[in-house]
Amino acid sequence: MKMMAQRILGALLALSLLALTLLPGPGFFFSCLPIFFMAFLCFSFPPAGAWFLIVYSVGLAVGRLAFGYYPQSLVFPEVLALAALYWAPSFIQENQAGKKDGFKSKYQTKKDEYESFREVAESLKKENAQNEKQLRQIEHLYDVIKEAGSTMNVQEMIELTKEFTERMFDLPHFVIAVLSNDAKKYEVRIASGCDELLFRSFDVELESEGLASVLSREKKPVWISNVDSNGTFSKLRNLSIKSFIFLPFLVQDRVIGFLCSYSSREDFIDQEKFSNFQVFCNQISIGLQKALLYEKVQKLSITDGLTKLYSHRYFKQRLEEELVLANRYSSQLSLLILDIDHFKHYNDNFGHVAGDHVLMEVARILREQSDMTHIVARYGGEEMVVVAPETTKEQAMEVAEKIRKTVESYSFTVGKETTNVTVSIGVATFPQDSQTSLDLISKSDKALYAAKARGRNRIVAYPI
Repeated sequence: MKMMAQRILGALLALSLLALTLLPGPGFFFSCLPIFFMAFLCFSFPPAGAWFLIVYSVGLAVGRLAFGYYPQSLVFPEVLALAALYWAPSFIQENQAGKKDGFKSKYQTKKDEYESFREVAESLKKENAQNEKQLRQIEHLYDVIKEAGSTMNVQEMIELTKEFTERMFDLPHFVIAVLSNDAKKYEVRIASGCDELLFRSFDVELESEGLASVLSREKKPVWISNVDSNGTFSKLRNLSIKSFIFLPFLVQDRVIGFLCSYSSREDFIDQEKFSNFQVFCNQISIGLQKALLYEKVQKLSITDGLTKLYSHRYFKQRLEEELVLANRYSSQLSLLILDIDHFKHYNDNFGHVAGDHVLMEVARILREQSDMTHIVARYGGEEMVVVAPETTKEQAMEVAEKIRKTVESYSFTVGKETTNVTVSIGVATFPQDSQTSLDLISKSDKALYAAKARGRNRIVAYPI
């Protein structure tokens, strides 16, 4: 209906213009009206334009050729101009459509190129982030190597391991254990993210069937991302552990310690982090081995080989230090010198092996009956000393009496026989008895000889 109305409109406009043109002296304005109308209709109302062209062209041709009307009109050029105007929108639209398609094609090409560049940029960005992450890991490992080479203290080395582990790997819970001095167990030195007091109360025997001992004997890193998928470790579920790692500190096929970390969630560490962690632990192992060897040498240098008490040289050094502290804080310090009674006679009767056994057992009793703050050393031969800081003469006498009674009641086995020994002890106290270390030793020694002169198996305090 709408198209029919446009056609009728076009035909009526054409007939109206033809009629106006027949009027005498229509002028230039009326002769231009067909062009104006066609320009308007062909763009806005194409159906009306088509009928306007047909009716106007036919009417113009018939009127001129049949009846001699429109002498001022050039029929063919005018019809051609109107036809050209009519077809102009189609040509323009086709041209615009071609340009639009070309533009769309170029736009799509550019868009594809942009997406491609964007993907490349994202890939490069991720790669750059990964490289930066690896660079940071390398820098941290360099710091580990540098720090590990600068310390020869075992505890400092373990603290360093804890610090770098927390900084580099962000583990939720982990423990670090190190081989004990007697090489019979692993002692837990650090517990991070868990009850340190609880873990420190546990030692891992080398030959036990505990998980840590078994893994240590296997000497391999272990990474279990989900204990449910591994029957060997499924019992860990009872401890609310879903995943864990075990990394031995391995030096020359010997495990000198380990780091064990666990989590209540699965996959708390990925493959890349685990690989970096192995490199980290390899560096720690080297530093820890040096520190353990240094500690062992240091301990040997200040320890008597037979009794495992401190050496004579170390005793004199520590006595000087403790006297300085006692003088500074106006506190008392007592010195006990102990001698095994008739020790030469014991050696002559039972042999030097039995005599060495007596020395070792008396040294053990001395350590057990002394406080943690006391310094217990071998003075020479069968003589031993106890440096007791912040201890009055009366308190020192009580300690000495405990030692004397324990030794007297202890039975020493020699072959099938059991024997007994006794000890004599001399006591002197700073500052009332002496002001210097040498003089304090001398006063204690005099008290010891007084005890021997009075029948042995007794305690004498200075002044005699």
